[in-house]
Amino acid sequence: FMALPILHYKTKIALKRAYKPDQKNVIYFYGPLFIDSVVPLRYAKKLGYKIVFDVIEDFGLARDVSHSFYQYARSYFVDKISIRMKNLASGIIVISSYLEQQCKQLTGGNIPLHYMSVSVDMKQFHEKGTTSGSLQTFFYAGSFGKKDGVLILLDAFDQLAEKFKAIRLVLTGKGDSQSMQEFFDRVEKSPFKDRIDYKGYLNDEDYHTLLNSADIPCMTRDDLAFANAGFPFKLGEFLATGKPVIASRVSDVERFLVDRESAMLVQAGSSEAIYTAAEFLLENPEAARAIGERGREVANASFNNEQQGKDLLTFIKSL
Repeated sequence: FMALPILHYKTKIALKRAYKPDQKNVIYFYGPLFIDSVVPLRYAKKLGYKIVFDVIEDFGLARDVSHSFYQYARSYFVDKISIRMKNLASGIIVISSYLEQQCKQLTGGNIPLHYMSVSVDMKQFHEKGTTSGSLQTFFYAGSFGKKDGVLILLDAFDQLAEKFKAIRLVLTGKGDSQSMQEFFDRVEKSPFKDRIDYKGYLNDEDYHTLLNSADIPCMTRDDLAFANAGFPFKLGEFLATGKPVIASRVSDVERFLVDRESAMLVQAGSSEAIYTAAEFLLENPEAARAIGERGREVANASFNNEQQGKDLLTFIKSL
């Protein structure tokens, strides 16, 4: 906080130096509006910049899943400061229908909105789905917070591992210290912990290699308001693998996917629903393969970053 005046001063100098009066100058602002950015953005708007906000979360709801007082307090102030978007924005990008409605209410419908869900580089993933003779590896990647339902996935895996002797669960990503401790404690209690493999946080290359080698990616979520406000970041990548994905019914997931056609959709927060979906895939490999192929088609049609980039450019040019 003591260094904020220096940061603001240096940022203003950089903004003034970069500004070109004979061109359209755009700031693409990704992340929460906070005290480190609101002052420079006000200055940028006066200079003539078009400011585009990319809104991915409802930070008011984020307080409900915060483990620490610092995160709770930060979410509170971010939520309050974010109201100023309506005075700064030339355009707003939203990742979900919920956030679209929230931003419409905030701005009175006077600022252009662009719906853009998660993006995926299709070239990072094999064109074919599962190549092994049987489905064995369940895969999870992401954060390990309250909304993510990792403990629920572990409950379902214990049930599955008792019936299917060859399956294993591979996880990657990270969360806050409390969430990770809860995860490790739960794994330690599992009678099948020797088949649960936590890889830690991976670089992009290792992550894509691991994801491409998995059989059933799992996009689990708990049934929380925060989970329904945004959109699952990894879902597009999971679908792009061509593998059958188990996905919780949260946010706009059903806007893109149909149960047992392009994914196995399950009730959020239910380990029994995950178990039933996984059991179906394990016992019906041909149906699983078809679901994976159709899921990849959805990823290419709805989440392809090249097409999204074209749509985004059109939106920015229109401002």
